[in-house]
Amino acid sequence: FRLALIQLQVSAVKSDNLQRACRMVKEASAKGAKVVALPECFNSPYGTHYFKEYAEKIPGETTQKLAEVAKECNVYLVGGRSIPEEDGGKLYNTCTVFGPDGAMLAKYRKIHLFDINVPGKIQFKESETLSPGNTFSTFDTSYCRVGLGICYDMRFAELAQIYGQKGCQLLVYPGAFNLTTGPAHWELLQRGR
Repeated sequence: FRLALIQLQVSAVKSDNLQRACRMVKEASAKGAKVVALPECFNSPYGTHYFKEYAEKIPGETTQKLAEVAKECNVYLVGGRSIPEEDGGKLYNTCTVFGPDGAMLAKYRKIHLFDINVPGKIQFKESETLSPGNTFSTFDTSYCRVGLGICYDMRFAELAQIYGQKGCQLLVYPGAFNLTTGPAHWELLQRGR
């Protein structure tokens, strides 16, 4: 099967980001993609001060649009970290997956939050605003079983090992790695998982 991994420039306007993402899913589908994955944080700028402002409940505006485009294009759609999810007064970095019929197949909340301090280069602390998830999430396609993680989760080999034990043949980690740690680790971690 053909898998499309989409990257896109994110703006401060949520509706524009969502529209752009849906257009790119349609383009990928028109080129034969059967599974399409959006990047982490595709509908809002990536920053702890943005998460509360852009947060939505699931289901909500963004997930409704993703369900519609998955059905229209007849694809499995991995919604990256489609939204900062608000649930019970907490915020989560959440990835949703929709099947070719538009039904939600999976919801995964990032387990390993990205807290880093590289003196003189980058300081970032997702845990200032986000809560960690605590469950694994897999979904079945007509091609294979897929395991989900988000970005920094890739650093933890145990997650990939557990998914392998659960029969996953594909692991998807939508990411928004930064320019300090990304070049040093991203490709190596992908090969390792």
